[in-house]
Amino acid sequence: MKIILIWICITITQGFSFGQDSTRVKFKIMTQPTQFLSNDFPLIFEKVFKRSALGLTIAYRPSTQNSGKIKSYGYGLAGIYWYQNFTNDLYNAVTVGVNSKYFIVKKYNLFIEAHLFYRYWWFNNKYAEFDNMEGYRFKATRTERQNVYGLKILFGNSFQFKTKSKIKPIIDLYCGFGVRYKTWKFETFNGTIRDDYYTYKKETGNYWMPTLQGGLKIGIGM
Repeated sequence: MKIILIWICITITQGFSFGQDSTRVKFKIMTQPTQFLSNDFPLIFEKVFKRSALGLTIAYRPSTQNSGKIKSYGYGLAGIYWYQNFTNDLYNAVTVGVNSKYFIVKKYNLFIEAHLFYRYWWFNNKYAEFDNMEGYRFKATRTERQNVYGLKILFGNSFQFKTKSKIKPIIDLYCGFGVRYKTWKFETFNGTIRDDYYTYKKETGNYWMPTLQGGLKIGIGM
């Protein structure tokens, strides 16, 4: 992570000093290094046109825990179980998204971007324990499914190194807002009597949530 952060700082500095018109590249392959912190590994492929770009995002998050206690990392809304997927090591996840980008001011690489995505979270028959301040708790075998549908509207700037090579390091900085819709289905087996899950319990639900967005993408243009 230290190497990645150093590379990002150098790229930003060089981008401001030697920024070119990033629409001169035809293709981009990028990632979002901040997602690595939550064990999520995205790849973004973009085809660049004169003043626009179309892209495809795919990502995979592997599970790193086969059973055990799930930590609660917040209080209030932040402590709600189905808000904490990225800190729940029992979960696997796959993401697929498409984006459309338009360069508002071509000379300075300013852009507006719409990003539509779907993320699927799951794990099967894992023994798990959870207890938060809001009173949601379980100690049982669980099978879980969550579906997330999201839309982001982003505003940003794209920078690239001034190099003689046809392959150019690129960084996108962006911020914006979005909305997402989530559904979930939890099935609990062989729970403790304390939690009333000693036979079987099925939970389903859904909600809408607005979001604020901000981050960076790093990669190469060709």
